[in-house]
Amino acid sequence: MSEKIEKDVLVFAHPDAARPQHLSVAAARLITLAREITSGKVVALAPSSISSHHFSQVGVAAVRYFDPEETGTWQVGAVLADLVGSVVRSGDFGVVLLPSTSWGRDGAAQCAVILGSGASVDVTSLKVVDGKLVAGKSVLDGTWETSYYIRRGIPIVAMRTTALSAVPVAEFSEVETEDLQVQLRESTKRIQVVSQEDTGSSHAGLTEAPVVVCAGRGVNGDFGPAEQLAEVLGGSVGATRVACEQGWIDRAAQIGQSGISIAPNLYIGMGISGDHHHVCGIRGAKKIVAICDDPEARIFEMADFGVVGDLFTVVPDALSRIKPLDA
Repeated sequence: MSEKIEKDVLVFAHPDAARPQHLSVAAARLITLAREITSGKVVALAPSSISSHHFSQVGVAAVRYFDPEETGTWQVGAVLADLVGSVVRSGDFGVVLLPSTSWGRDGAAQCAVILGSGASVDVTSLKVVDGKLVAGKSVLDGTWETSYYIRRGIPIVAMRTTALSAVPVAEFSEVETEDLQVQLRESTKRIQVVSQEDTGSSHAGLTEAPVVVCAGRGVNGDFGPAEQLAEVLGGSVGATRVACEQGWIDRAAQIGQSGISIAPNLYIGMGISGDHHHVCGIRGAKKIVAICDDPEARIFEMADFGVVGDLFTVVPDALSRIKPLDA
């Protein structure tokens, strides 16, 4: 049996973007991880829109609800840090778990400052070893895998949730709920959100997508095959730096050293040679499939399955063989 900590775990649980009364997949994955590492309670910090029923399904013992109208948007690091601080000061927690999104990373850093703790972001694994929470992540552009622990205060950990699984509990139980009395810092109160813009980008969920189809220089500006394959597999479309610099797709899709890092269950690269700048962002993928017409392409060295051929022939053939989920 794996080791566990005895203290409670606090998880920030954000809602599904399309259904605000539901938990996001990322939040359900974080809660599942929390259950695995503690013998104490899993406590969720969540906006009041999420129904407590959804928390009982994933084993949350208690929920501390906040009103976004009162606090302002939680997608601002300062607000998120104050929300977490308000809960932590009233309990005995062994770790705080956040998603490693842009706002999650920002919030983690500010949480560490106000709580006098240490923070780590882009973490892909978390386990208990000899009573310590040991985190794992890749560093130095993905060339090394490291394991470490935070020595001071309550660890603030922002996880790459695509490396995790969401598992419901066998038996549902009643969830304790409480409205949180939020203590905002004076500096936080001075923050004003002037506007929020939905870019409409289909790439915003890349860090959470279970399947990522990525296109590079070899598509020559034609993202049709990538988009079709992603749609059939229920995934998202990403791109290399070159594809973004050419203006073929917006920057939000860029994966790699100066873009985002992903850890999907399945990564499919098409027309990608395997430049170090790109592959350092996909090392967290569980399975890597490469389609490229160059048999010497470096991406084949790390691929679990490779196809040497013209992607404009290979992908349509693959699509004709994939059965729809409802077939």
